[in-house]
Amino acid sequence: MDETRAGEATVAPSGTISVRGSAATVVVAGATVFVLREMRLFAAPVLVSILLAYALEPLVGAFMRCRLPRAAAVLAAAIVIALASFAGVRAARRQIAVFVESLPTTVTAIERSALNRGRRSGDDAPGAIEHLQRAATDLQAALDAVGSSSPSRVRRVAVQGGFDVRDYLLPAWDQTLLTGAQLVAIAMLTLVLLLAGDRIKRKVVHAAGPRFEDRLLTAEVIRDIDRGIQRYLVARILISGIVAAATAIAMWILGVREPLALGVVAGALNVVSFIGPAIAVAACTVVAFVQFHAVPVTLEAGGLAALIAALEGNLVSPWLTGRAGELNTVAVFVSVLFWGWMWNVWGLLLAVPIMVSIKAAADRIEPLQPLGELLGR
Repeated sequence: MDETRAGEATVAPSGTISVRGSAATVVVAGATVFVLREMRLFAAPVLVSILLAYALEPLVGAFMRCRLPRAAAVLAAAIVIALASFAGVRAARRQIAVFVESLPTTVTAIERSALNRGRRSGDDAPGAIEHLQRAATDLQAALDAVGSSSPSRVRRVAVQGGFDVRDYLLPAWDQTLLTGAQLVAIAMLTLVLLLAGDRIKRKVVHAAGPRFEDRLLTAEVIRDIDRGIQRYLVARILISGIVAAATAIAMWILGVREPLALGVVAGALNVVSFIGPAIAVAACTVVAFVQFHAVPVTLEAGGLAALIAALEGNLVSPWLTGRAGELNTVAVFVSVLFWGWMWNVWGLLLAVPIMVSIKAAADRIEPLQPLGELLGR
């Protein structure tokens, strides 16, 4: 009798939440997030390589349709990408050289505009900057006078050490080496994935188990992920093209030098959410000021670039990427914020492809279908 009551006491009533099960779910989720965050140096380059392999597969396929074997097609695609990268680096070096040559004139213009900002036209009265400098000089003179008149009450403290540029250069150098190593690893792994083709996918299907249903489900999930990522990449290219064209037209209207180059830079940087558009806006602003040395035109250039970035980030990108990956706008924003926090710049780049893959798998796997409904449009 007691055993029966004890057994009945362990059965949770229907419709109630199991505290033990919920706690286990929270612990597993927290551990998963921790592991993924700690694995960013390994997982992020691997996923970026897979994404690049998806992006370059159409180019490899185009060369294979020209009767080239797969290895030769991959080599030809790599040569095309290398030449395009070399051309981009040369164009960037030219822009940097122009900027460095005009840097002294730009600094002089900045100082002149800062000193004359507080003056009216035709008025020789000192401006706000000059007033601030004079007040600081008077305050320093007063403090020196007080310190010399009462040496017994004031204790002078000598500050040991000073600014050491090595404290800032060494961490930056370490980060540069790490990023360079990651880029080399990404390039090599991308080539390996392109050379492998569909063999890895077939091995994943065979590793799903001996049952035909399990293999069929795995093949369907892989096919859905392929289709979702390909649609996302097409949408991403379209968005970058829209941003490049809009930025180039805006800079051309204002008369800024090299509007096409600025448009290409803005379109390429648009791939990285948040950070890329901010850098593009700063680049347009700096180029306009270096060329014109005038605040109004500089504000117009920066304002137009910021307007294009805002429209893209809040309207165009969520709509197109959501339709391409069959994700709702909230899921896109949340995924970008979450994976950006997890893996920094790599996370911003991989956020939507990861969620597209999760959505494709959740739609096919029955226990995860509620998650697919939550992420869907």
